[in-house]
Amino acid sequence: MDSILLILVVAASIFIPTVLAIGALWGYKLWRDRQGRRSPLADRRIHGAGEQLRKRIEDHTDSMLGGLIALFFLGPYFLAAWALPRVDWSKAKFGLSETLFLVAFLVMAAFSLRRIIVSGNARRRGMDGLKAEMFVAQELNRLVGLGLTVLHDVPCESFNLDHVVIGRHAVFVIETKSVRKPPKTGSKDHFKVAYDGERLRFPDHVNAKAIAQARQQAGWLAAHLRQMNITVPVKAAVALPGWWIDSPRLPEDGVRVFNPSGRGAHFMADARSGAAPLSPAQASLITQALVMRYPVEA
Repeated sequence: MDSILLILVVAASIFIPTVLAIGALWGYKLWRDRQGRRSPLADRRIHGAGEQLRKRIEDHTDSMLGGLIALFFLGPYFLAAWALPRVDWSKAKFGLSETLFLVAFLVMAAFSLRRIIVSGNARRRGMDGLKAEMFVAQELNRLVGLGLTVLHDVPCESFNLDHVVIGRHAVFVIETKSVRKPPKTGSKDHFKVAYDGERLRFPDHVNAKAIAQARQQAGWLAAHLRQMNITVPVKAAVALPGWWIDSPRLPEDGVRVFNPSGRGAHFMADARSGAAPLSPAQASLITQALVMRYPVEA
């Protein structure tokens, strides 16, 4: 094969997969945007420690990666631009072996694109969940000023408790859920979720797993504390940041669903409960029992 044609083939083997990937991802993004689903925290800012520094680090990382990608393609791009007008196309042929290589290339390209899309969806869900966790933690931390103890991401046996609040009369186990809102319609119900004590009825689907999960996690913590001779009320709650919760009055042992924004989490500091208040000694023991769950080493 002519040496210049060989150079062109090598350059094309780098560019074509990249162009296919960019085109497929761009098309997928357009299709996803047309669905109109959006994060419930799209217009909310997280004000955690070092947040501005983290944002600057992300910006510099993106800029650095952009420079590295451009540097990676400079050589093949200019090499292809130089070789293309010098190719003797009359000597180029496309036979059985070339066909087999093309088919193998297309199969591997399709597999790679599918992997990118699947991982991209998982990453987006993870980013939505992370932002929801950080936002809920930010709002719950305000309860510390009211004398409550707040812990986050408490390790258990095979799962984590998203948040634990040691209130005045009970311990609250809070499970955070990030649910994207459907497209806006003429109705004002696109941002509301109805809760009947067992199921969360969103505008476009129904979820009962979140309530069961929160109830199970509260049961685990109650059993864990009893093993340490600490018997206190442990209540389950589900945090839905960014949603309007339409909920009837629930029984005292029901799972509470709430939006933590503003004073949404202040029910955990309510001193009007009929239960006996937790003593400082009890609160300290519960805190120590939970802190001991965190690993000492990374």
